[in-house]
Amino acid sequence: MQRRIATLSLVFAASSAQAAVIHVQQAGATFSPAVVNAAVGDTIHWMWTGGGHTVTSGTNCTPDGLFDGDLSSAATSFSWVVPASAAGESIGYFCIPHCFYFMTGTINVAASAAPGDLNGDGHVNGLDMTQLLGAWGSADAVCDINDDGVVNALDMSVILANWLP
Repeated sequence: MQRRIATLSLVFAASSAQAAVIHVQQAGATFSPAVVNAAVGDTIHWMWTGGGHTVTSGTNCTPDGLFDGDLSSAATSFSWVVPASAAGESIGYFCIPHCFYFMTGTINVAASAAPGDLNGDGHVNGLDMTQLLGAWGSADAVCDINDDGVVNALDMSVILANWLP
């Protein structure tokens, strides 16, 4: 039994290892880089250098509610994990007080091969199932495939429906 748990832990670690952390720096009234390419499961990490700013998802200076964080001396960084629902999307974001000064950015999210490809490797298989089981019962944004707020059997059914051997 301990051997199975150790093997499952290794598989889960392998599937999680593919996620990247992408750093974006606030520099004056800009985000640098202003455009980043990401995959489902990657973390976008914004870093503050001065002033009072936000990192707010949306376009045309209108928030869309996907994410919203402060960048200030009290909150020197903000992170967001790219959820499965963002696959294939181009996500705009901006700084609320400086949007009209064109303090904006874009996250281009790679398309997944199929719903349920949690690790973005182009296949829905045991690695994705292991990742889902590791997040079972949580609100993990990557593994909550149907965006109902909890990782459960509904998400598992998506993986099983798209299983590629």
